[in-house]
Amino acid sequence: MSELTNRSVGTSSAAPAGGAEFRWTRRHVLTLAVLCLAALLDTIDVTVVNVAMPAIRDSLHFSEGGLAWMVDAYMVPFGGFLLLGGRTGDLLGRRRVLVAGTAVFAAASLGSALAPSAGVMIATRAVEGLAAAFVVPMTLAMLTSEFPAGPPRTRAFSVWGGISAAAGTLGLVVGGALVSAAGWRWIFLINIPVGLIVIVAALRVLPADSPRGGGAAASRRAFDLGGAVSVTAGASLLAYAVAQTSSHAWGSARTVGLLCGAAALTGYFVVHEAREERVGRTPLMPLSLWRNRSVAGANIVSALLASAMFAVFYSTTLYMQQVLHYSALRTGLAYVPFGLSILVAAAAAPALVSLAGIRVTSILGSAVSLAGLVLLARVPVAGHLLTDIILPTVIVGLGAGTVIVPTSVAAMSGVTADQHGVASALLNVSRQLGGALGLAVIATVVASFAARSAAAGNAAAAALTAGFHAGFAVSALLVVVGLFTAAVLLREDGRGQRVNLIALQTGQ
Repeated sequence: MSELTNRSVGTSSAAPAGGAEFRWTRRHVLTLAVLCLAALLDTIDVTVVNVAMPAIRDSLHFSEGGLAWMVDAYMVPFGGFLLLGGRTGDLLGRRRVLVAGTAVFAAASLGSALAPSAGVMIATRAVEGLAAAFVVPMTLAMLTSEFPAGPPRTRAFSVWGGISAAAGTLGLVVGGALVSAAGWRWIFLINIPVGLIVIVAALRVLPADSPRGGGAAASRRAFDLGGAVSVTAGASLLAYAVAQTSSHAWGSARTVGLLCGAAALTGYFVVHEAREERVGRTPLMPLSLWRNRSVAGANIVSALLASAMFAVFYSTTLYMQQVLHYSALRTGLAYVPFGLSILVAAAAAPALVSLAGIRVTSILGSAVSLAGLVLLARVPVAGHLLTDIILPTVIVGLGAGTVIVPTSVAAMSGVTADQHGVASALLNVSRQLGGALGLAVIATVVASFAARSAAAGNAAAAALTAGFHAGFAVSALLVVVGLFTAAVLLREDGRGQRVNLIALQTGQ
């Protein structure tokens, strides 16, 4: 049994070093509240724009194929800079980075709210994602430093994890309510007062940063800025190359050139990381992790599942609003059962891992999600809320929530203690970048098939539905690939062990 699985049983000491019993105080409660609010502000922004996409498209004249950039422009820099963001806080001070990141996020949100064109919106969304990549790791790091291992930290991370898990669904509901009541620009304007509250509260409640040693030269060596920029630029260029195929064929000089540029940047990233690791520096992503079969399998499965999940949000949102003509609020509320199904499955999955093991649990969860996607791929033009939206999305959510736990365990299997943090962060990067790239592909497929159906003389609603059918079919194919990846690469670890997901992700 791997070291990580043994660590994940969660048998940490209940008291901090020195034997003093931990007591919750008003300061601890406020610290937890501030850190949870900061994380919520950033993570909710991944999905809050989904229900507003039709309104923003009409206002800023997004193309159907380019609409996915409303989400991808945020996710790509968020995923690409997560690892660098965490390291920055260690070097420059966590409270300092959290406050600065939140300020940039609030300013970028104002830019998104006032955006006069699609290009400006994409740019400001990218800045939001970049800022979030520096804030979210700070909330995790400060929870770890402020709450001692054992029940106090477990309780703090339970609250943080529950809020983060609910952020996706909450974003859809809040976004729907704001769009229906005040217009789409308010989904960004609301971030400004909330961001100010986080900044003021952080300066008053969170502990001040201690002076950092090591000198400027050491700090520069610890920053793998080249790695962060190259992987983010490569992923962005690849997503853009895919998205623009709706107007430029795959074999066109433009598309081939963009794909070659993305490949060159990705290749540079791999070579750069290998060099950083070889000379004894701190690479953004140690390539040695990918030589671990379990780690590689977990990250691939997670990236493929994230691709399918973000596409479900994208396609079902447009289906409900453009085909069924639901309001933004009704669309957001329709996702509540979906979000709850993910939470329920994730809560039950540790017991399933203990009973059946990592590999079987991952395969089972993928198969359940696949069944839900097959149902979505057959939605009719005149669909019904319960049978054609809620039922299949709940099935997808139950499967996805089940896969989250075994892939989290597998991503840390066989990883040495000093690499637990980067292995956990790598899993989050895989989910974000995998979801962004998958969404770019599926959004392009949806737009292409819808245009082809419309050109064949079908009515607008029927043409859009045909596009969504194709998109859900591609999502199902991604899950099939993920299922086979789990069967081949994941191990049987976990059977008979009590999995503590909080201890797993926090290194307790």
